[in-house]
Amino acid sequence: MPGALRRMTEVSRPRTVGPITVGHGINEFFSIVIPPIIPLLIADLGVTYGQAGFLLTVFFVMYSLFQLPAGLVADRIGKNRLMLAGLVGMTGGIVIAGMATTYGALAIAQVVAGIAGSTFHPTGLSIISDIETADTEGKAMGVFGVGGTLGTMAAPLAVGGLAAVSGWRIALLGAALLGGSATLLVAYFLVSFDVDVTPSIRSDGGRIAATEWVRGVRATATELATRDIGLLCLITLVMSLQHRAIQTFTTSYVAAETGATVSVSNLAFFALLVGGSVASLWGGDLADRLNRYYLGIGAALATAVLVGASLLVAHATAGLPFVLLIAALVAWFVVIGAAMYAVYPVKNALVSERAEEAHSGSLFGVVQTGSALGSAIGPAVFGVLATRWGIIAAFPAIAGVGVVLAALFGVLLASE
Repeated sequence: MPGALRRMTEVSRPRTVGPITVGHGINEFFSIVIPPIIPLLIADLGVTYGQAGFLLTVFFVMYSLFQLPAGLVADRIGKNRLMLAGLVGMTGGIVIAGMATTYGALAIAQVVAGIAGSTFHPTGLSIISDIETADTEGKAMGVFGVGGTLGTMAAPLAVGGLAAVSGWRIALLGAALLGGSATLLVAYFLVSFDVDVTPSIRSDGGRIAATEWVRGVRATATELATRDIGLLCLITLVMSLQHRAIQTFTTSYVAAETGATVSVSNLAFFALLVGGSVASLWGGDLADRLNRYYLGIGAALATAVLVGASLLVAHATAGLPFVLLIAALVAWFVVIGAAMYAVYPVKNALVSERAEEAHSGSLFGVVQTGSALGSAIGPAVFGVLATRWGIIAAFPAIAGVGVVLAALFGVLLASE
């Protein structure tokens, strides 16, 4: 096992990949602080599942609108500078959420956090794409993905656990303190390791000339206007739609199915991410050794089957004692997480194949715009379905999105 782990994490530039991976954890931690407290928001503010899901939609709409501008700016002023500024901005957004007394104030906080968070993926992913070799980019994307899953795993533990004891507002303020402190560490290590922050295009002693900016944007648009990039954007949108819907409503699904408390139900959310963290490393390693298209198809279909079968599993375990029922569902969500997260490093490696350093921030900005759109759509759509049908009936409907995702990987393969 140690040998396999070493092989899966053997990247070319660990001193750069490491801090950026931690930054990914912070970004995902902040992105997912709302789902663990949804049942508490419903009880405290009197909102519906649809309204709670809309808070995630607000966040990811902002995330979506500013991804491409963030990528363009990153290519010109320095990727690390923008990445760190975004993490600081997200911290401020979560502080606002922790001080909120109304649903409207929470929505405003999500706007702030979403705009700030939009900077991370175009910067972090493009830096890794720029520095890693073709033989290790899949592994590096897998390591990067683990940072994200660990950050997401921390949300149900830190936010959900603290909320159960001190309320959701204190939990959000605690999350801001934790994430802000980690951001300072990331900044320290990036400076200590002297990671390059030189923009790809500079003029006038470091200032950006307006005419050069326009030329750069036009050149970038020409480079990125291809069928493959369009397909990768659509794949990313559908993938994120499915994954954010699963993440958002896992806790609520288990609570409704079992009658467990929020803290206990968050164990399933945590289990989903445990499976995801293992699969991210494994998927990244396989992406450097096997056909990436077939890996994407397989992971998408496996996720569809497993999520679709969740209702059958719940019925099959209904007669078990409470502890065994929770254990069975936790184990099931580990497997779902392994299937759904295996596709992340595969997709990112496919994007990295097409990335050139001068436009890598813009390319990942374009692709991650699809991610943000999917993330905005998923929680809202399935929140409405949960409001109408009930969370138990709505949750397996997410499986249909996985079939569409597998088909899109097949279309991309056919275009090669």
